[in-house]
Amino acid sequence: MMRRGVLAIGAFVTFASIAACGGGGSGAGAAKTAASPARGSANVIVEAEITASGATNAMEAIQRLRPNMLRGRGSQGMEGGSNADLIVVYVDGIKAGGLEALSPISSIAVKEIRFLSAADATTRFGTGTPAGAILVTTKK
Repeated sequence: MMRRGVLAIGAFVTFASIAACGGGGSGAGAAKTAASPARGSANVIVEAEITASGATNAMEAIQRLRPNMLRGRGSQGMEGGSNADLIVVYVDGIKAGGLEALSPISSIAVKEIRFLSAADATTRFGTGTPAGAILVTTKK
């Protein structure tokens, strides 16, 4: 009889310990709330972030949320200079030009903005992306 009581208490303590340790969340940090929209990775800006930022166009969204995307990553030429001038923008898979192509794109139309490194952009689009590429996916 005594042994059953000890086992029951042990089981309860074990269950209580496990329940207390479980965070109840995904384990990925703070819970997402209306004030904290879902966040993409360092190279991705998702629609919820763009909406929450109050940006009016794609360029403004990048400037507010991931300004590092505008700096470009890749090998720097012998002349020095800014790699940002060499970033290529693609809208729905079609080459749109340089960074100036981001300003006319309304933030309301944007589903996702993704930065590709120079190596990834070259693999996907071929040569001509020495500082990487910014891919804008619209809501079509």
